Amino acid sequence: MQLIESIRARVHAACGSVVSCADITLFATRHSIVVSGGPWFSVPQGNLDSLAPASQDKVSNLPSPTTASVAKLVESFRTRGLGDVADLVALSGAHTIGRSHCGSFADRSRRADDTFSRKLAANCSKHPDRLQNLDVVTPDLFDNGYYKALRSNQGVLTSDMALVKNKTTAAIVKRFAQSKDAFFRQFARSMEKLARAPKPAGNVGEIRRFSCFRTNAQRADAAGEEEGEEEEEGFAASA
Repeated sequence: MQLIESIRARVHAACGSVVSCADITLFATRHSIVVSGGPWFSVPQGNLDSLAPASQDKVSNLPSPTTASVAKLVESFRTRGLGDVADLVALSGAHTIGRSHCGSFADRSRRADDTFSRKLAANCSKHPDRLQNLDVVTPDLFDNGYYKALRSNQGVLTSDMALVKNKTTAAIVKRFAQSKDAFFRQFARSMEKLARAPKPAGNVGEIRRFSCFRTNAQRADAAGEEEGEEEEEGFAASA
């Protein structure tokens, strides 16, 4: 978020408060994917920043990396406007440039039934705070190496490995592992769907003018408190 805030400050200084933090996040996401070797995709403009953080219920309902059930993953995506199972498999491919803390795959590394799990466990035992590449084939490139790793039983997260243990998703994993172009086409379509997914309350909000970390009202309240403190300090000093 600090990077998004830095971009907001520069954009607003040059153009005024005309671009939301939400839009900047979308543009930055697309750009980071493209410069890493991934596909270009269109994103909608004019998204407003929320007036309140997401509720704990919504955060808790996000797909968990420890989910071993493809049915649960598909349902989680469906409730967000991504009903095609190919959306799940393609968007999971974003892990091709992702990294994760050991705690996110502790359930997998605790298993001792395969060489890769034992390697994960050994690495985390030595360096518990390390970041593990989710794509162990080409971790710094946005390509289809993630799917090749899955087919070699080298998916880091339990939710990754679930994709190759389900007949329907395994077939898509195989297709993407064999063709980067097929993966890129579906990933671009799925990202466009995700970016345009309807918001529960509609496009309601504001353009945060002062900081991506605070609503405009919170910034005004904070400024008022600071002014009040200064007045009190000044009064005490003059007394």
